[in-house]
Amino acid sequence: MRNHERDESILLSLKRLDYLSRSQLQKLHQLGGERNARRVMASLSEYLHSFRGDNGESIYYLTKAGRERVGADKVRAKLADANHYLMRSDAYLFFKASDWKNEMKFTIPGTVQVIPDAYFLLNMRRYFLEIDNLQSLSKNKEKLEKYRKLKASNLLQERLRYFPTLIWVTLTETRKKHLENWSEGLESKIYLWKEIK
Repeated sequence: MRNHERDESILLSLKRLDYLSRSQLQKLHQLGGERNARRVMASLSEYLHSFRGDNGESIYYLTKAGRERVGADKVRAKLADANHYLMRSDAYLFFKASDWKNEMKFTIPGTVQVIPDAYFLLNMRRYFLEIDNLQSLSKNKEKLEKYRKLKASNLLQERLRYFPTLIWVTLTETRKKHLENWSEGLESKIYLWKEIK
């Protein structure tokens, strides 16, 4: 019975986060050492696909049977570069936030639409999460302009009484500095991926 609950919670984590590495699953579900984690994941092979990530570690996502078992709608496939998703999953593990929503749309018709990588609640405050995995710097600048327009609308401030903090996870100090400079006027925090792993 206990294994059944553990298996369900692993599949539900993959429904929520799309892709998880073996080490992320170990942390999230207390799977013990690498050998035990591999055994547990092998026992779920009917419900999971996997592929090797950049560092040689297995990355998992739901099969059709896995999606049906936990009621997941999104169909995921093997990726050449899963780091964007792994960075988001590391942020989920790092912040231990409640009410985590991936890619939630914030739209002001005719003005702006923003789709953060995640929107979550932590210590009674809301946050936007943006993952910068080798995205062009000009795209990041455009995204920050969209957040400024969203803030200028006062839509969220009317509902929340404040504008959520924008959190970035990026890869290099150089990119971090650019994001810090461009984030003026927005409350933001910028982390390197290695800081939250």
